[in-house]
Amino acid sequence: MGNDSRALAVMPSELATKERQRDPYPWFREMRAEGPVRYDETRGTYDVFHYDEVVEMTVEYERFGKEGTSFLDGAWMSRDPPIHTELRSMAENYFRSSYVQENYGPAVEKHVEALVDDAVARDGSFDFVEEVAKPLPILVIAEILGVPGEKMDMFRDWSTSLIGAPSEPTEEAKQAVQERMMAAIDSLYDFFHDAIERREETPKDDLITKFVQAEKEYDRIERENTVACCGMLLVAGNVTTTAYMTSALWTFIEEDTIPELQGETIPLGDALEEVLRYRTPVMPQKRITQRDTELGGVEIPEGELVAGWLSSANRDEDAFERPGQFDPTQTYHEDPIPFGKGIHYCLGAPLANLEAETLFDELLDRIEGASLATDAIEPYFSPEIYGAAELPVTLQT
Repeated sequence: MGNDSRALAVMPSELATKERQRDPYPWFREMRAEGPVRYDETRGTYDVFHYDEVVEMTVEYERFGKEGTSFLDGAWMSRDPPIHTELRSMAENYFRSSYVQENYGPAVEKHVEALVDDAVARDGSFDFVEEVAKPLPILVIAEILGVPGEKMDMFRDWSTSLIGAPSEPTEEAKQAVQERMMAAIDSLYDFFHDAIERREETPKDDLITKFVQAEKEYDRIERENTVACCGMLLVAGNVTTTAYMTSALWTFIEEDTIPELQGETIPLGDALEEVLRYRTPVMPQKRITQRDTELGGVEIPEGELVAGWLSSANRDEDAFERPGQFDPTQTYHEDPIPFGKGIHYCLGAPLANLEAETLFDELLDRIEGASLATDAIEPYFSPEIYGAAELPVTLQT
């Protein structure tokens, strides 16, 4: 399942404070004003900030490739055609919106009801991240894959290790993050190798079995690819969905949107779409140039790392009418791109949306209101993920 050293994202120095992690948007605005692309010599990375150029580098895979940009090298998210086509075909039927709703909906509803029951029964404040937003996606994807949900703490630890950032701008700190990442990858690799071997002996009605069966139908897919795909679904999807749901409640409280959602004057789907634009969970899309090329008037040599900042693109003044405001009623000039675009559009987007919609349908129906129990949101400290690491809230029931 190999790993390219560039899969270890290095955070821009401008974002390496808690204040900037909590609110990176003023910096993105400054960067957009300076131009669509800049080269950061310290990181050896070309950063892309404008909507049009982020879309361009995201969809033009022949110029900007994915291989070598992921911590789980070998999954479809880290491959380009032709193998990407086979890898995605192996899985995409199980993540189409209609399939997700029909086949995963009951599991999502079951876990949502249990978590919301516990949440509304609490007296006083509690951490929404720890008690609701973290468990839900892990429990759901574990059930879909067919792995033990009781190992949730282990899955969380892997996820945390894979999105971590150096605590300070030193080689020692970077090396420590690299070592934690590689240890998590090794554990993940061993776990899914064992699970796949067991499915070959005793098939089950789960996604791992479906992947094992599909693996034999394709010429280019090897066992390492199947292992990487399973691992990617377990850890990458749960972190981003956790951030998505946490940002939704954070924003709904901060913007006083809950009464309008409960009164259905604002459709929940519109509000969640705007959350994804306003507080995009995955900040950069990484690519490596496949040949000497030009982007936004900047010449970029072959083999260079390019980071397209979705968080900046989704607040681009040229693409959105009120980019810095949370406004579910606004008309978009361009489609927000929180899940990317083109052949690498996030396969798990329908599942993430189903989980968020089911959760807030249930939660908003069970409460009178909600409030933040802190004046200082603790952010994820990560070069990859934007969101609150903790969200202490009080529910009015």
